Amino acid sequence: MSGKEVYVEFDGIMENSDVYINGTHLGHHPYGYVSLRYDVTGKVQFGTTDNVLAVRCDTTVQPAERFYAGAGIYRHVRVLATDPVHVDQWATFVQVPAPTAASATVKVQTSVVNSGTTAATVTVQGIVSDPTGATLAPATTAAQNIAAGASASFTFDVPVTTPKLWDLTTPNMYRLVTHVQVAGATVDDDVTPFGIRDLRFNGGMTLNGKPVKFQGIANHQDYHGLGMAAPQRAMQRRLAQLKAIGVNAIRTAHDPPSPDFLELADKMGFLVLDEFADVWTGHKYSDVGDYSAYFNQPSTSPTGMPALPSAAKGAKWWEVDFSGWIMRDRNHPSVALYSMGNEIHDSLSTRTPILTEMVAISHELDPAHYDTQALLDPATNGDVGGASNTLLDVWGDNYDVNSVVTAEANAPTKSGVLTEKGEDTATWTTIAATPAFTGEFIWTGTDYLGEADGQWPSVGGNGALMDELGTVRSQGYSWQNVWRATKTSPPPTGSAATKVVLTADQPTILTDLNDVSFIKAAISDAAGGVVTSSSTPVTFTVTGPGTLIAVDSGSMVAESFRGKVRNAFEGVAFAIVQATGPGMITVAASAMGLTGASVNVVASSGTFVPCSGTCD
Repeated sequence: MSGKEVYVEFDGIMENSDVYINGTHLGHHPYGYVSLRYDVTGKVQFGTTDNVLAVRCDTTVQPAERFYAGAGIYRHVRVLATDPVHVDQWATFVQVPAPTAASATVKVQTSVVNSGTTAATVTVQGIVSDPTGATLAPATTAAQNIAAGASASFTFDVPVTTPKLWDLTTPNMYRLVTHVQVAGATVDDDVTPFGIRDLRFNGGMTLNGKPVKFQGIANHQDYHGLGMAAPQRAMQRRLAQLKAIGVNAIRTAHDPPSPDFLELADKMGFLVLDEFADVWTGHKYSDVGDYSAYFNQPSTSPTGMPALPSAAKGAKWWEVDFSGWIMRDRNHPSVALYSMGNEIHDSLSTRTPILTEMVAISHELDPAHYDTQALLDPATNGDVGGASNTLLDVWGDNYDVNSVVTAEANAPTKSGVLTEKGEDTATWTTIAATPAFTGEFIWTGTDYLGEADGQWPSVGGNGALMDELGTVRSQGYSWQNVWRATKTSPPPTGSAATKVVLTADQPTILTDLNDVSFIKAAISDAAGGVVTSSSTPVTFTVTGPGTLIAVDSGSMVAESFRGKVRNAFEGVAFAIVQATGPGMITVAASAMGLTGASVNVVASSGTFVPCSGTCD
């Protein structure tokens, strides 16, 4: 790699991170939910000498986030080595305006930077592959001379005949490979998955010309026993469970999700309300260490983010984070709306200039998407009929159904969405009867680890459609009756407990840390019915090339996810197993006075590939 430009990229560090390479400080970044990239060229050592990458994060100012956020490196990290002439950070942007079933035009813009010491004559070639893998005719730009230390923008179009449109039932994904060429030789490439779809908000919502509504849920980012650092299989499992009861949209409450999550939403056919932050300048409750402590602070350099757009009025941390977030997520067809924030407690006079700038940045960096906000008490906070209704592309608020209808009446061409609402199914009557009402995101899809406001660790309880492990609750079945054509009922319960029944949701897994198998231990009667009244402890053992990374259940009380024992909750406990090598993994479960059980999981070498459509 000698002679290359070398970068280290983090999908998320929680939080107030400082990154060092070989003792040299690379940068500081306070927000824990955004991705970062630092240039380590000239600081790394090539050859056989080790390089030491050190990351320090600091969550000592508590309470911080008002819900569980973990701490440390909880998303992927990668090293990038490029030619000195290469595509800039998150610079490639794909738009497909007004596609039809007959034709579409893929419009691409990107930026190439020359980090070398001499000028270079550069062309860019784009090659698009359709969902079957077939490649379309390549497009090549005119050459541009890029001076050392400078950059240049390139644009090109790729026509597509009879495109395979992305939608909720057939989430077709295309692939763009952008080749950077110097003197006819490819020196760098950039891979961008994208979808071709026509999503519009104009007095309602249409996807590829057909009316659709958000059958959405809001979810925090924890995965219970796996915390925040969840393997992608765990994310896929949860999305599949939600899809099975009729959910078609996810609100990332209340921060940017991981790239892994958005990849799954793209491939599985979900719409995403991609949210920026839970706070702006004002703390929420007593959470003195939350993002508002840094929101308006001047950023330090380097930021780990791309250069700011012209719409940014300064370089405060929120402007840096907001711009980078938009650039990172803008190519995902699953992203339907950007949410500027959740229940922001700032006054209207404070919020209005910030929202004005946010919308301007969003529209400059991504004119193909729409903006909304999860407004707090908009009827009494001056938003209805005020600047918020003018600025936001789609009216959004939490719990105030009437203000959505009122805002739409004040601006008949504006669509509205209930960004947060409880599980009361009666709300859907108003949504269905109001064309401009595009749907709702209920609170919440699954239970979540708790809020810091004096409630940790027992927040969640019975307020969700399903528990943290995916057992559907009564309200989940009620919502299913509204959202799905096919109805299901709760399984029958057992009587006297006699045995443990053990099943693996994935009987085969890969030796990839993104892959896991959830082993379900059900306390059952002789006929196999789950005895939901049982809370007996279950002991798990693992033999073979596997490791027990967590024991879990749907319980929301303080109970360790470590060790080998977990109390059954409503008759069920789980072991979450990861492969350490290829071979046969045997998981056994025992409980006092009951007949035990075991199940085999086959592990093989390979890389985890997320599924498409309905899966798991």
